[in-house]
Amino acid sequence: MRFKLIVSWMVLGWALSSAGASANTTSDWPEWNDFVGRFVQADGRVIDLTFERKSTSEGQSYGLFFALVANQRAQFDTLLRWTSDNLAAGQLGDRLPAWLWGLRDDGSWGVKDENAASDADLWIAYSLLEASRLWNAPHYADTGRKLLAQIRRREIAQAGSAGPVLLPAPIGFTLDKGRFWLNPSYLPDFMFRYLAATDPKGPWQSVWDGYMRMAPRIFSAGVAPDMFVVDSTGKVMPDTQREPSGSYDAIRVYLWAGMSGRSSQEMVRMLSTYAELIRKFGTPPEKVNPLTGVATKFDYSPIGFSGAVLPFLSALDDKPSLEKQRDRVRAAALRAKRGEATNYYDQVLILFGKGWLDGQYRFDDQGRLQPKWMR
Repeated sequence: MRFKLIVSWMVLGWALSSAGASANTTSDWPEWNDFVGRFVQADGRVIDLTFERKSTSEGQSYGLFFALVANQRAQFDTLLRWTSDNLAAGQLGDRLPAWLWGLRDDGSWGVKDENAASDADLWIAYSLLEASRLWNAPHYADTGRKLLAQIRRREIAQAGSAGPVLLPAPIGFTLDKGRFWLNPSYLPDFMFRYLAATDPKGPWQSVWDGYMRMAPRIFSAGVAPDMFVVDSTGKVMPDTQREPSGSYDAIRVYLWAGMSGRSSQEMVRMLSTYAELIRKFGTPPEKVNPLTGVATKFDYSPIGFSGAVLPFLSALDDKPSLEKQRDRVRAAALRAKRGEATNYYDQVLILFGKGWLDGQYRFDDQGRLQPKWMR
């Protein structure tokens, strides 16, 4: 028993020192500092505390972007090293990172699913290329360009007359009869403008152009779906793999459209039914039916959704709704200061949405990052 107590105190001491080491890496962005203190381990692992303390390539990719926005190069390097070592066997760029890492059935910690996630892969590549430019460090771009080559080879599919499409992952999203199962939240406007300019021989402009041709049908009810299906003739269909819904993936469609600037004005207009739902209910609905634009009955609205729609409501110049959602985010932040638990995904959405609204970063017409520290 005494030995077990000693070991327990040693483990607790390690955990506290790890958290402290993360929290001591401070920036001029308070919300990011809070996120690091709660969700980022000292070795660079971003932890989803809500779901089995797992880590994902998504979490690592967002962490890299936020560290760049905060001008935290040492933290960026730590996040990058953990990502490469643990998700890509130390070969990031030559390999796509595995999307899921956590506690395995045998009791060990490691990769649980080798499949990749193309949105995370693109965010990592984007952050590396922009880190190279903003910090004048070419070696980041070397890895970023290798990663783009892997994405082109493994995560872009030719969908007949629909053109090239971005698969959510290398495995599992090519269906029978020439159909593809796609996720619109994996396609930020600013990022594809950037990739088209940075890698003009790549498929990025064609992917974006095809997506925009499909957009009126994807968003026919004025809201975003989590997933949709397109066939080789370019016909867009509702999600055939599960009940169609617009929820935790779709919320990012509004976020990206809001922060992407003038080129996304048409996208914002197409999604305006979601703003009407926010006005009707006072908070963003957790789920909507993408076929009808009707909110599923709900008694819970994730606080992260309020953070995510801030740029969207700003783009619509809906000041009353914007202030209401911003006040809701502020109130939640005060509760968190008093000890209320926060979860990873909510805080990511708030970092993106509130960070953009507060001027921590912007994107120029070519999709390049404009962090506050460079302006």
